[in-house]
Amino acid sequence: MKSPGNWKILGKRSVPIRSSVYYGLRLFLHRKRWLLRAAQGLRGCLILGPFRNLVICYHQAFGKNAPIRTIADDLFSFVNVQSAVDRIKRSGYTDLGLLSTHYVSRIEEYCEKTRRIRYWNPHKDCEFVDRIARNATIVEIARRYLGAEPILWLTQLIWSLPTSGNRAQLGPSMHDEPVQYDAHAFHYDAIDVRSLTLFVYLTDVGENSGAHVIIEGTHKSKTLKELLSVVLDDRVAQDRYGGQIKAIPGRKGTVFFEETSSFHKVSACKEPRLILSIDYAIGRKVPPERPTVEEHPGS
Repeated sequence: MKSPGNWKILGKRSVPIRSSVYYGLRLFLHRKRWLLRAAQGLRGCLILGPFRNLVICYHQAFGKNAPIRTIADDLFSFVNVQSAVDRIKRSGYTDLGLLSTHYVSRIEEYCEKTRRIRYWNPHKDCEFVDRIARNATIVEIARRYLGAEPILWLTQLIWSLPTSGNRAQLGPSMHDEPVQYDAHAFHYDAIDVRSLTLFVYLTDVGENSGAHVIIEGTHKSKTLKELLSVVLDDRVAQDRYGGQIKAIPGRKGTVFFEETSSFHKVSACKEPRLILSIDYAIGRKVPPERPTVEEHPGS
């Protein structure tokens, strides 16, 4: 049992102090945009800078991550694991085909229950998200790419909505949700020295309805300027990487892996888009349980 000193009592609910401090600091940074950018740039340099490969080798040689409890089924039996890994190494992403319509329907049913704009770690409540995250083929791709036992770091279900016009009748997230990046601008995520994100489209997605866009090959290395600035302006991206920019449209159920440190963005949405993301890390600790809005200090 945890010591009472590890918990902060708020109303009728208890929140671990570590969680309260961790997310309180994040919210503070997001309110100070210049400070947020500085912190993100510093993290980018530390995580993805000159010592990145040494740290990756350390985790591969000495990492002791607990094995993920996997589920062996035929959900992705058609996927060639090594070919997928090779494609990620080369381009920063790989297409994995279409998810079973049964799985798509069941995840849609889960979202219909509360109709929130964002769901934090839905694999803890939704069996079908959990089965995808723990699928033996998916985990093996992550294992081979990372070169070590992966950590199931985070799962999210997120609606992207049009800026105007008809919007889905969705309630707010259960958590404070600061906006990290400029809308529809390229950025990279420094989750870990090496990490993967699995994406699943849960609505039909075209280039004008929230298609994911990646700049191929940008997971391999970055200039100091790119490390210090998480966001990459569209004009600069076109000038520097025009031939490497690839939109990824797809039908409902489209699944693809992306190296999380690649520059990527969401194209402008004219229709609501629902996407599932599942993050795998090589060494970063899983974030603490997130306080709900009513639990958060000052909310």
